[in-house]
Amino acid sequence: MLRNKWALSALIVVGLVVLFGSFIAVRDDTALIGAMSAAGTVAAGVFAAVAAFGSLRAAAASNASAQRAREAMVRAVRPNLEPSVTTADTTLTGNVTCTGYAAIDVTVVWTLADGEAITESVARLAPGEDPLTSTLPQPVDMVWLAFADEGRVGKWQDTWQMGKDPHNLGRLTLLESRLVD
Repeated sequence: MLRNKWALSALIVVGLVVLFGSFIAVRDDTALIGAMSAAGTVAAGVFAAVAAFGSLRAAAASNASAQRAREAMVRAVRPNLEPSVTTADTTLTGNVTCTGYAAIDVTVVWTLADGEAITESVARLAPGEDPLTSTLPQPVDMVWLAFADEGRVGKWQDTWQMGKDPHNLGRLTLLESRLVD
């Protein structure tokens, strides 16, 4: 497809050169030569604009490719944080555990069934360490997490919702995970 576009452009250029050359060779008219020169300048301007547009498209594609590569690299070092809710002796406890890579600047917001929110923060949460624990006065409806990887390459926001359907009743399900700038 690209080769056909180049061939078509080359044929148009050759055709214009032959047309202008034949007019100049056949007629020795100064006004005609001036008009042909102006038309040639306009044609050169059009081809320059087409080339600039092609360069603009290539730059946009390169930028999009670089953005995708950056996102892939950032996702490769993403910590895996997972909230859970447990009940022991009528005490409801929310835990956030970390696997994979360590997370820093971790903030968790537990949204309770009545709409009240409990916010907890920790500077660093690493795999194998004690989880971030919160005592909850009532059942959880939603959990929101914000965190960064240890190298501060990326920041994420995760939203989890407590399942209400029979197949996921009582389990937190990831609704959304966003990489934020």
